[in-house]
Amino acid sequence: MSELVIPPGFGLWTFYMQHAGISHTALVTLGFSVAAPPYTQSNNDASLVAYGTSMAALWDSEVTVTRLTTLIGNDGPALRFESSGAIAGSRTTQSITPPQTTYLIRKTTGFAGRRFRGRMYIPFVAELGTQQTGQLETAELTILTARASALFTALVGGSTGSGGLYLLHSESSLSATPDPTPITALAAQNFVATQRRRLRRV
Repeated sequence: MSELVIPPGFGLWTFYMQHAGISHTALVTLGFSVAAPPYTQSNNDASLVAYGTSMAALWDSEVTVTRLTTLIGNDGPALRFESSGAIAGSRTTQSITPPQTTYLIRKTTGFAGRRFRGRMYIPFVAELGTQQTGQLETAELTILTARASALFTALVGGSTGSGGLYLLHSESSLSATPDPTPITALAAQNFVATQRRRLRRV
């Protein structure tokens, strides 16, 4: 598997989420630029809060945003930061679909081609907001769209230490690794996504 490149001046957030009824932890990753180096522990703490508060209205209180680990590009080994929390969802109680089903948010850039498209798989999809075909109900899509917009705004600038969201690229033996690509929008998609994970008893 190709290794993701995090150049100096850029970072990779990994947000951790837990559902009270599911044993495994869900992860969401997002690249960014560092607005004014050095990135600090205070920036990391603020980024965790920004993510949790932006996304809380998508989930009920059984979902908790628990942790953020961040890798910052460096001339040597990447720098690592970790923050812990317990930011619970604020939505009314929801039954969810099986855990390999996720919301899908597209990371939009100004360039064409597969290499310049990214995706975020957001866990814990509300069952009543999803049709049998996998399409989101209109009201559910509205909620997801609002959360994606709020996230894009909350994670840029201010105390997060981020100068913008970026699509990071992996090494390739076929071509030079592109520089990180600015993400121009986080676009909610109207169909859920699936990930290849076997169901297991908890």
